[in-house]
Amino acid sequence: MEPLRIGLPRGLLYYEYGDLWQNFFAALGARVIVSEETTKAMLTAGGVLGEVCLPLKVYVGHTVSLAGKADCLFVPRIVSVARQMYTCPKMMGLPDIIRSNINNLPEVIDTDVSLRQRQGSLAEAILRIGCRLGQGKIASLRAWYWARRQAGVKQPVIGGSVSDGLRIGLIGHSYLIQDKFISMNARDKLTAMGMAVITPEQVPVRQAQLAALHLNKKIYWSYCHHLAGTALALIAARAVDGLIFMTSFSCGPDSMISEIIRRKAEAGNIPFMLLNTEEHTAEAGFLTRLEAFTDMIKRRNRR
Repeated sequence: MEPLRIGLPRGLLYYEYGDLWQNFFAALGARVIVSEETTKAMLTAGGVLGEVCLPLKVYVGHTVSLAGKADCLFVPRIVSVARQMYTCPKMMGLPDIIRSNINNLPEVIDTDVSLRQRQGSLAEAILRIGCRLGQGKIASLRAWYWARRQAGVKQPVIGGSVSDGLRIGLIGHSYLIQDKFISMNARDKLTAMGMAVITPEQVPVRQAQLAALHLNKKIYWSYCHHLAGTALALIAARAVDGLIFMTSFSCGPDSMISEIIRRKAEAGNIPFMLLNTEEHTAEAGFLTRLEAFTDMIKRRNRR
């Protein structure tokens, strides 16, 4: 009997939990198929959606690319990953968005996860998925904990292994920065310009949480809260010579925290640049902005 083929779209929270999900499904006996790196064709396919952000359009394109290749698609509804906090609204409505905009899709596994009020939601989701794949409770939980051990727990130190020299904090959601098509490979471009780049995953979660305590008001979107805490931690530690906040056009939560980070950076006398991306962004203009910002930082540090 052929194993069930489960498709994972390479977008949005895949960049946070993709390794964990792949290990979990593999431990349950499924064959995991991850969509390829983002392409222009995927973005075009995602263009069926109108007034939504670029990462969501790209996610839809990845989903379309898996049609015909998988028996099921894993598109979870991640409502909350921490108590009294929420994810982005697009994460909450993701399965509905996919179903209502794409025809002839295979089955969508859309289990809900909401840790806003109770931790048991995650265990229930694990058991539901295991049941769908024909596994019992013990086998499902065993597969999950095995997957977690395989994914490992990273213990970064601020700045990580970046080399000496001028340092740039490149702050943004993982689905922006790690997707080379959406980010136009900004991290590698900055490195080629002689910058040591620090991204959010190189800042310890605990350090970001402590820094976020200095915000005047709590941010209730988990991932935005972490990004703001990360930027504040870098500013407080004087760990960077400049900060770039990368966001996608029309992202409401990002528009608020980008302003918070800008004000904190200015108060700390650290240069700041907001870098917006959308489907019409031209790479030449994008590159010019990066060059201008890094040149300014180099001149500033030669004084």
